[in-house]
Formats: sequence, C-alpha cells, structure tokens
Amino acid sequence: MRRRGYGSGGRLAVALMTVGWMAAGSMVAASVSAASVSAAPAPAAPEQPAAMATPQDGDAERSVKAKFAMMAACLAAGDEVVMAPAPTCVPQRTGAAIAEKAGMPLGERDWDKICATGHDADADPRRLGRDAVKRLARDVGTRSSGIRIVGALFCDGLDLADLDLPATLMLDRSVFEGPVDARNLRLAGDLGLEHVVVFDTVRLAHARIEGSVRAGGSFVRRLRVHDTQVAGSWQQKAAVVLLDADLVRLAVAGDLSLAHSAFTRLSVQASRIDGTLSLDDSEARCAYRVDGSTIGAVSARNAGFGRIVAVGVGAGAVRYAWWRRAVAGRPTSHTQTLFRSADIAAEVEAERRRIAHPEWPPETGTGLRGCPGGEEAGDIAPERSGGMAGIPMSPHLAFSVLDSEVRSAFCLAGFAWASAGHDELPEPGHPATVLALDGTRVGGDLVIDLWGGRQSAVAALRAPHPEFARVAALHRLEAVGLTAGAAIYNFADHDKPYVTYLEGLRFARVHQAPPGCGVDHGGRIGRAATQPRVEAVLNWLGKNTAPSAQPFLAFAEAFEAAGVDAAALHIRRRTLALCERVVRWVPPATAYCPSLPALAVPAGPARPAGPAVAAAEPTGWIGATGSVGALPLVAGLPSGSGSEATGLSDLVGTGFGVMLWGLADHGLRPSKVVWWALGTLAGFWLLLRFGFGVVGFVPAGARDREGPLGLRPLGPLFLLDHLIPFLRIRDEHHAIARFYRTAGPAGSGSAIPGAAATATAASQDQDPAQHADRDPAQDLTRAPSGRPEQARLRRRTLLVRPVDDAERARIDHALALLRVIGIVLTIVVVLAVIPVPTR
Repeated sequence: MRRRGYGSGGRLAVALMTVGWMAAGSMVAASVSAASVSAAPAPAAPEQPAAMATPQDGDAERSVKAKFAMMAACLAAGDEVVMAPAPTCVPQRTGAAIAEKAGMPLGERDWDKICATGHDADADPRRLGRDAVKRLARDVGTRSSGIRIVGALFCDGLDLADLDLPATLMLDRSVFEGPVDARNLRLAGDLGLEHVVVFDTVRLAHARIEGSVRAGGSFVRRLRVHDTQVAGSWQQKAAVVLLDADLVRLAVAGDLSLAHSAFTRLSVQASRIDGTLSLDDSEARCAYRVDGSTIGAVSARNAGFGRIVAVGVGAGAVRYAWWRRAVAGRPTSHTQTLFRSADIAAEVEAERRRIAHPEWPPETGTGLRGCPGGEEAGDIAPERSGGMAGIPMSPHLAFSVLDSEVRSAFCLAGFAWASAGHDELPEPGHPATVLALDGTRVGGDLVIDLWGGRQSAVAALRAPHPEFARVAALHRLEAVGLTAGAAIYNFADHDKPYVTYLEGLRFARVHQAPPGCGVDHGGRIGRAATQPRVEAVLNWLGKNTAPSAQPFLAFAEAFEAAGVDAAALHIRRRTLALCERVVRWVPPATAYCPSLPALAVPAGPARPAGPAVAAAEPTGWIGATGSVGALPLVAGLPSGSGSEATGLSDLVGTGFGVMLWGLADHGLRPSKVVWWALGTLAGFWLLLRFGFGVVGFVPAGARDREGPLGLRPLGPLFLLDHLIPFLRIRDEHHAIARFYRTAGPAGSGSAIPGAAATATAASQDQDPAQHADRDPAQDLTRAPSGRPEQARLRRRTLLVRPVDDAERARIDHALALLRVIGIVLTIVVVLAVIPVPTR
C-alpha cells in the first residue's frame, strides 16, 4: 500500500486520528480490565485449532483456483484475459477497449480504499496477487503462448524478479498499488505496460527483453532501469513519471521514445541507444541529463521545462518548478488526462504540497525545492523520503548532454525555457535555465534553433529594454568540447535574451537553417540550409561569455572549407587572444577588450588566478580587476628564477602584437599597410612643409651656378626613399647638404616679383676675390649665413633661407623616425606574406 505526502491539513487529520486511536485503545483496555474483575469465572470453551478453515475460506480458494484455471486455459489458447468488469477470455487486441469502457485504469477515485477492502479476490474480481504472473508462468501452455492480462488490479504490486518467460508479457491498463519488481527478468517477447498506473516504483535491473518495451500512456511514480538490454525498441510516449526516470546502462537496439511525456527528472547514463532518442514535446520539472551514452540520433523538438511557481513575495518566497504544457493547454493531451484523473490528481497534489509547503523553512543554500542537484542524482542515489529532509534543491534547471556520442543527427528546436507564467517577464529570484552540450560528439548534423517560432514576452525582449541583461542571464547555452559534422543554427536569434558559453568547438561545415527540423528514424534531417553570413556569425559569437577565442577559429575553418572568406573571424579570434595578454599588463584595458562580455553572468568554472593578481580572478572572465593605481604597469610579471626575462619577453611580444593588430589586423589584411604608409607619408610631408617650413634641400656635391639656387623638392619619392631606405631611389636623398625654408612667413612659399634684379644686386655686393680659392663643390656646405637667397623650385622662384643647426637636428630626427616606421611596416608586410604561428 502506498503512503501519500500531506500538507498541514493532512498532518492535522493524522494527528487527530492518532489521538482518536489512542483514546479508543485506552477505553477498550479499561473495559476489558473491568470485565475481568467483575465477571465470575466461566467454564473454558473447548479449544479449537488455530488454523481451522471456514467454509468461506474454502470457497475463496476454490474461486481463485477456478479463476487461474480459466486464465491459464485462455492464455494457452493464444487469447488474452480482460479483468474488468469481470475476468473474461477475449481474442487478442480486443481486451483494451473492454477495459477502457469499464473505467480501467482511470475510472476509480481511490484505489487505496478499494485495496483496503481485504485480501479476498471476490471483493473485487479485477484483483490479482503479487505472484499472479509467476503462478501463470508455471503452466506449460502459458509459457509458450505468453501472458496477456488487461485491466487487472495489483494491490500489493507485482513480483517479476527472476522470471524467465519465453514469450510476451502484457499487462496493459492495469493498476499497481505497490512496486513492480522486475530484477533479472528474462522475456523472449515484448513487455507491455501501456496505459498502466503504478503508484510506486517500476524497477528493471539486469533484465533481458528480446522484444520491445511498450509503456505508452502510463503513469509511474518512479522509474529505475539499470543494466538492462532490450532487443527491440522502448516506446513510452505520452506518459508521466511523477518523480525521477533513471535509465542507467540501458541498451536498446531500436528507438527510445519519450515524446509528449512528462517527468521530474530524466537521466540517461552510460547507455546505448542504437536508434533515435525522441524527446519531442516532452517536459521536465527539473532536469534532463544524458551522460556518457552512445545514441544513434536525438530529436528534441519543443522539449524543455514548464513554469516557476512562487509562494510568497520577495526574497523569502518559496519557488519551485512545475509542469506547464503537460497539465494545461489546447488541445488536451493524454498527459493532461492523466493529471486530471481523480486518484492521480490526489497523488500529484500531495507531492506538490510536500515540495512547496510555505510553512517549511527554506533549506541551506539557494535553489528550487524538489529539484535534485547533479551530485544528488544518479544510479547510486538513495530513495528520498517525504518531509523537509526529502526536498533536495538545485540552483537552476538544466538540459544536459554530456560526454556522449550521437552517431547521426542531433535536432533541438523550439527549446522551452522555464517561464514565469501568464506570459510575464521573470521576476528577480527566477532560476536560470541552462542548455549544456559539453563533450558531445555528433557524427552528422547538429541542428539548433533555440527559440523556434514561439511568441512570448521574453522572446520579444530586446537589448534597449532595461530588463534585457537580467533576463538574458537566465537563459544560457553552454557548449564546451562540442564537435559535429555540420552545425546548422538559426543565427538570426542573436538579439534574443540569452547568453552563451562556448569553447572547444569543432565543425566541418556551418549552415543557416530556418526554424524547425525533423528526424526520420535516425536518418538525415530535412531542411533548407544555406551558408550563413560571416557578420551574422560574428554577432552571435559576441554573446559568448567564455574567456576563449577558440570558437572563432572553429567557425573560420568551417567557412574556409566551404570557400568563404573568414578573415573577420580570424581577426576577432586573434584580437581576443591578444586582449587576454594585454590585460595582464594593463588591467584598465579590460574596459576596451571585446572579449569581456557586457553581461555579468556566472559563465563557467573558475579560472586559476594568474601571476598578475594576488587574489582570485572573477569566475569566467579574462584578466585581473582593480583600479589603475592598484596594479603597476608590469602587474603581469611573473616571479622566480628567470621570470624577469620571461616577463619582459612576453611584454615585448604583447606590444608587438598590439602593433601588428593596429597596422594590419594581425597581419591578416596586409593591404591596410599601404594605407598606413600613405598616411605616414602625408603626415611627414605636412610636418616638414608646415611644421618646419622646409620647402627643399640641396644635395651634397651640388655645384654653384649662376642665378637662383637650385632646390630639390621634398616630394613623395624623397619621403618614400626615407620610409624604405633599402630602395635607394636616388642617392641624393640620403646625402643632403642643407635644407632650406621660406624666408617670409612660414609656409607662404610665394614667388617674389623682381627676384632676378635683387639677385643681381646681391651678387654685385659680394667681393669676387673672396671666393677665388673656394672649391665650388663645398660652396653649399658652409655654415648658413641666415640671409635670404633666391632659389628655384619646380620652375618657381622663391625667397628662402637655410635652416640653422637646431632646425636641422629636428629635421634629421623626424627623418630617422620615418625610417623606423618604415622598418616596422616592412616587418608587418613580411609577416603577412610569411605568417608565423600565434597563440
């Protein structure tokens, strides 16, 4: 007999009943004692045998034997026995309709009350004992034809332990008040449990079923399957498992279908499913977990969670997860029919009160009542009793596929995030929903469309909304070490309120797919996939909160395999890797680093603190924190023997990486160097022409000539020859005797009328004898007199004067800087042509 949980009213009733029983017991004892004192001794009655059988007992035994004889004969003939409304032998596949018409198994309001009428089978003709199947299996004819019983009532559960039946066992539309124990079960045919109601645990351990398991439309309180092999498929569609469904080391040669089903927690561990694991339209209260399993294909369309119910308001509110689609909505589903049936509804309501009773104080830590955490669940977890001690808690809802292999296709579309109910935005304190695909290998297509076409207030939320960051932090996609033959994703959802944690991805191909997908018996996924735009992928990767640039490399390789230019992805990846190094030395650069997400979400396991920071780093984020003054410039310098040299080497390398990023996008776009070179030439020409006022120069070795001084211009060739010295376009560019600037206002550079007459007068003032012994080649190397002179430059006559020594030094420094810049640009071009490996 089962025992339901209860709330405050139930506890009060039990307390009153207990007091009543105690009072009644006291009254009976007192009356018996008084009777023994007052009454005179009576002659002792003749003693009867303790086990004397009554005529009624003999009739009951004969009735049971007759029932089993009829059932054995019916089963031996290849028919089936329908127990409701009375045991009847009918042809195969006809008993289910008769039992359903008789109200099996949902027609009764209280199976506890029916089972409490006694052990006499005549009290209810539907009733069978715990060992009924084993008794029938002893018959030779039954063993060969199989056992098919429809609409039976097993008040004490069913014992199938160590049963070896070389045929099919079918117990459809039956009710089990106690556990179903199928340890070491051996069946040569199918196991049929369709539309059954089990108010206790169904346990299959070390079982071997040569056919299939059919449990569609059933209600089971708890399902435990360990070390079991099924040669066919496992069909449990439109079913309800009130508590946990644990499938551990289960081997199914066909499909495992839990589509349209509801459960508190589904766990598939270390199992092998050769067909498709179908979770379409399923709903879990707390968690899905597939761990260490090998599966042919996975289909999870519209799978996910229900709603979060809050009892109370504010920080003291009690929050628990509950189903949504499985218990309400249109059209009415079979799970809704199960939840609304009288006895099942009472069982579910008792469980809900047990989880969410507001008088019980919250447990230590934060989380959801009734949702076991990862360390509390599994095949070795003990059964939990009722009461406060039996209410485990978990901080979030999780759909996890971990360290598993999917040989063909993995389809997840229209994921159902936990909602707040009534299409509202989740309030503070709402738990997060995590979709984790960690360490999973998909041999074929990985199709993910998180939001599908579902319309809701949350799905319509966009970034300008003040609640966007908080709501996005409650919807998390995590993929660490995920590999797939092809990644098919709806990248158009990048503006939806969710965040990602991506690292260690590997894809051979990447496609953009419209919402929706379908799996045909574990085969290929029908779709209209196209090549996504690189910009769309960049926008989507911008949601990543993991301190890793690896996802950019994964998508870049997939794009390049398809012949698409993925330079933008490579640039972003190297920028993020460089950013991680920069913030070690300059922590304030964190604010400008694109690798740091804008949403402060607990993104993953904590990274060990680097040598730059004494305290631990924030979980899931790159670099150190703190003010500018709190950390020195060389905060990232490691300590120890030889660490100074290593740190300085890293600092130099980081600085060079920053330079390479700024000049040529890490060497991936060398064409940018041309624009930098042109900009540099233009900048230095402006500096020399307007900053220093230089209009030309005279090369060393130039001879005097009559008339105005002949100047060489500071044109593009002159500057290019100094930017890239090894070109040596003209030798005179590197042997300069003197620079000249305008004699008038700086930068005027205007021609002077009558310049020839002025030059003639100036030559007449000079004494020719003073220059008789002067070498003409050295005429222009003498110290400048500062007097204006006439000069011709590009067919124009200018009034110029030579620069002084201080000005000449500044010009030489500027040209030296130009040569340094030229060397840097040359190195950048070389690195772009001959790439070197980077971290």
